[in-house]
This record gives sequence, structure tokens and C-alpha cells, in this order.
Amino acid sequence: MDTLILLIPAIIVCAAVLALFWTQSKPKKGLLFGVTLPEAALDDPRLTALKKEYRKAYVRFAFAACAALVPLLALSDYFSLAFIYFFIWLGAVLASSTVPFKQFHHKATVLKRENGWFTGETRQVSIKKEIEHMTGLKPWSPYWFIVPALICVPLIIISLQNGDPLLRLTGAAALLMTGVTLLISITFTHGKPRAYSRNPVPNAAIQQAARRYWSMFWLTLAIFEVMNATIAYNVLSEGTMIGLGMWLGGIAMVSLAPLFGVFYVHNVIKDLEYRYGSTDGVSFEADNDMHWRHGLAYYNPDDSSVWVQKRIGGGMTFNLATKTGRRLHYGLFVIIAATLIPLMVNIVRADAHPPKLLIDDAGTVKIESSEYPYSFELSDVEELTLEDALPTGFRTNGMATSTYARGNFSLTDLGKAKLYVFKQAPPFIIIKLDELYVVYNEEDPARTRELYEELAEKTGISGENATE
Repeated sequence: MDTLILLIPAIIVCAAVLALFWTQSKPKKGLLFGVTLPEAALDDPRLTALKKEYRKAYVRFAFAACAALVPLLALSDYFSLAFIYFFIWLGAVLASSTVPFKQFHHKATVLKRENGWFTGETRQVSIKKEIEHMTGLKPWSPYWFIVPALICVPLIIISLQNGDPLLRLTGAAALLMTGVTLLISITFTHGKPRAYSRNPVPNAAIQQAARRYWSMFWLTLAIFEVMNATIAYNVLSEGTMIGLGMWLGGIAMVSLAPLFGVFYVHNVIKDLEYRYGSTDGVSFEADNDMHWRHGLAYYNPDDSSVWVQKRIGGGMTFNLATKTGRRLHYGLFVIIAATLIPLMVNIVRADAHPPKLLIDDAGTVKIESSEYPYSFELSDVEELTLEDALPTGFRTNGMATSTYARGNFSLTDLGKAKLYVFKQAPPFIIIKLDELYVVYNEEDPARTRELYEELAEKTGISGENATE
């Protein structure tokens, strides 16, 4: 049920993104694919062919985005993984949605330059410094892989002392992965050069930049994998009880990180190809389109405005050439990450660590919960019952899915309450305290009844038992 709820906003997002970019296949105010073109050029057969290809590209994008929602159904029993997957899917869709647009924006830009389809004033834009800078870039030395190798050493020492044969190999496996990543990095940075441009000057510059970026990525990935292996070892060695499905789902999602990294670096290099590949490496003629990177991002050092009207879609966008514009733009991503990451961590903890009710020798009842721990004395219990039906109400400060409810609630018939329940696993222990109810059960009904009998015996209070 929870995953079906996530599907609704996912489908809305997919439809909105598709509608936004689909409309760009029709000229509007002289803009086509984010490129300003004169009226006479809009009927050119080459642009007509691009429009057809563009629509097909976004039809394929829509099918791929919808197909990527299928794993949400497979994660129906693990809301935390479904929740995380939804945001991974959302980020991937929003990031990849611009890829076809950028591709066709570039093709239209090349046609514009070749045919002189400029509007308004034009000027020669010098790119000599940028090309010289990229040409001077060098890939990071393979010796930097000593860093992840050294990080492996403590893990190797600790894991070799573990009695479990599989866990004993964790450190060695992490070191082996570092070696594999090193070999891949060398292949990318010292392999056969790729042709990014017909002109040798920008081609050499983009090649050098590509080698630098790939070397940075593979080193970062090697460190990430070692840290990931360390975390996995600590979790497994502590005997944390995580279901097989949740564990495999977690591994699959962590494995998406390298894919996203490859996608990101590939697109950074593709951006360089779009910007410099069709030039002579010295300068190019341009009109006001030069201030719109791929027709999407505004970058104009000569404009002090922080906000400008978007070319694609409605609303405003930032001028990334201004400090304030950059801070606001990237600050949004920081705020989103600072909000979502703790939320995701809490949801995973809630799925992996269900509450436990413990009674100590001093007569204190403790409910251990990752986010909503609570304790009270047996002497404070006024009523105690075991019910088949969960009282209805609404959440005031807690977590609620179709599977469980935890935290602070206001119940229709009882009032203020703390719930620690698996909704689909009756019966439920209802404990009345002074102006507060505590509702608790275990996922195993037999264990719930055992706890009820223990509480009833120690408090001397017993209500009507639920039916067996």
C-alpha cells in the first residue's frame, strides 16, 4: 500500500517532466530546443528532422522512467527501502531528463553556427584560455590509490580476527576491489584516446580534461567502496538483525552510487564536448544564446541580476555567474540533502530496529525505540488489556506506514497515546497510565501474549484477553 502511494507522485513527476520538454519541440518566441533562431530558419528540413528525433527520444525516456518504477512494487514489504528508492528514482529522472534536450540543443546550435542563423548583435567569444587550461590538465597519479589501500589495512587486521569465514575475508575483498578500481582507472586515463572533435586543438583539450575527471572519479570510488565495506563489516559483526530482502535491497541501492558517478562524469565531459567540440579552439561567433548553457542555465558575468526569467518552463532561475546566484543554487541542494538524509536514516533504523519492551528487576518498563524510547514504572499502570483491534486515531509526532505505527498519537477513544505496534499483527497490549496510553505489540502474536501475561502477573492487573 505504501509503495502504491509513492507511485502517485512518481507518475505525476514523470508526466510533468515529459510535458515540459515535449513542448520544446515546437518553436516558441523564436526558441527551438533553447536556441534562438530567425523565423526563416524554423522551416528548415534539418530542424524538422531534429524535431521528430527529439520526440522519439523523450518517448524512450518516458518508457525508461516508468520501467524504473517497477522495483517499488518489489519493495512493498520494506517501506524504508521503497522510500529511499523513490528519491533515488526522482533524482535520476530529474537529472537524466535534460540529457536528450542538451543533445538536440547542441545539434541545433551547430546548425545555427554553420548557417549563420544569428539574431541580434553577435560577437566573437574567445575560448583560448579555457582550452589552454584543459590542455594542461593531467590525470591524478595512480600512486594516490595508496590512500584507499592504507584505509584497508585496519579492516584487514580486524576482519582476520573474526571467527566467521566470510567476514574474515572482508578486508582482503576491499583491498582487491581497490586493485580492480586502479586497473579500470589506468584503462580510462592511459587507454586509446577518444575523438571529441574534428579539430585537433579542442579535441586534445577535452581528452586531457576527460582523463583528469575519470582519474578523480575512480579514486573517489575506491575510497567509497572501502568505507562501504567497513560499514558492512561492522553491521554484520554486531549481529544486527536485518531481513535478507532488506539487506539485499540495501546492497543494490549502495551499488547505484558508482552508476550515478559514471553518469555524472560522463555528462560533465559531454558538456565540454558540446561547448568546445564544434569550435576551432580559439573563438566562436555567438549572440545572446552564449549566456544560456544548453539553453537551461544562465551564466552572464556582465549581468548583475541574481534572478532572470527562465527560457524553458515558467518561473525564474539564477544567474550562476554571480556569487549570490551560485550560493542560492547550490544551497538548495545542500538543504534538500540535509533534510532527506536524516529522514532516510531514521526510516531505515525504524525498519531494521523494531521497538523492544523490557521489564527490569526494579519494576521499570523500558521500550527501546530508535526514535521514540519511553519508560514507566509498573506501579504507574492503572489498566491493562489485550485487544484484537487497534484503536483508531491520528499521528501527532511519530512514524506511520501500512505496516507499523511508532511515536506519539491521539487516539479517538483513548486520547493521548504512544504507539509501538505492527498494524497487521494483532493482538495489542493497551496500558493505561496517568493521562497517557501505551499501545504495544510484537510482530509475533505469541510473543505479544507472553509479554501481556508477564505484565499482568507483575502488576496484578488483568483485563479481558483477546480471543486466541
